[in-house]
Amino acid sequence: MIYDYEVRQSPFSATDITGLSPKPHIHPHLELIYLTAGSSVASVDGVDYLLQAGDLIFTFANQIHFYSDKEQILGMMFIVHPDLFMELHSYFSKQVPVCPVICKKALPENIAERLQSISDLCNSTEKLDNIASKGLFLCLLAELLQSIQTVQTQKDHDTVRDILLYCMEHYTEPMSLDDLSGELHLSKYYLSHIFKKRLNLSFPDFINGLRVEHACRCLTGERSVTDVAYASGFNSIRSFNRNFEQHTGMTPTEYLRRHQNK
Repeated sequence: MIYDYEVRQSPFSATDITGLSPKPHIHPHLELIYLTAGSSVASVDGVDYLLQAGDLIFTFANQIHFYSDKEQILGMMFIVHPDLFMELHSYFSKQVPVCPVICKKALPENIAERLQSISDLCNSTEKLDNIASKGLFLCLLAELLQSIQTVQTQKDHDTVRDILLYCMEHYTEPMSLDDLSGELHLSKYYLSHIFKKRLNLSFPDFINGLRVEHACRCLTGERSVTDVAYASGFNSIRSFNRNFEQHTGMTPTEYLRRHQNK
């Protein structure tokens, strides 16, 4: 299973959604999702939570999360950098929710209208509307945090973020667990433990998964399979073919043929 470290340019965004990402990802932003229809199972730091229409889920910065929609969902998603709200820095810097889901009955009755208003202001072309959206969101955060019990982050919380970020930036280069250990100044045995405990896979599987994803994006027919293999970080065609088939269920040639047919 591949993990994304998302880097967003905007510190504050609001969008309507019709589906949630099934791919595990992590980012330095707060993520607030309110469902108006449908249901989904949210996995946050390895724990599953049921999310139904009328519920809200609030994940903090650098929590690994993804979703498995049970039926068609509709809702609103807000992605916000915590540095916008320094008044709440003590909540977001070293704490995470015990349970990220706030059920419908625990939310303000007018939550949908308030979130829609914030979204409209956020997406306005008027600068003062954008400022107002942040002010209204700050008020809502202060209110919601009263309904959320938090605990101190785990010791390895920031370490996972650093590992993912470094790997995402360097996976096309030669890289071993020893290399990662030297770059992050952490024991390779501790790193191996992090991969197995928090990411549920080995370091080689993680890196090769990133490389296969990169290869899939590059296999368009404009470059040879061999060129794509080496450009993705593999040191031999044999290793590329083995890992590609392991992760996709087909050979690179079969994948390319299907891509060209589409």
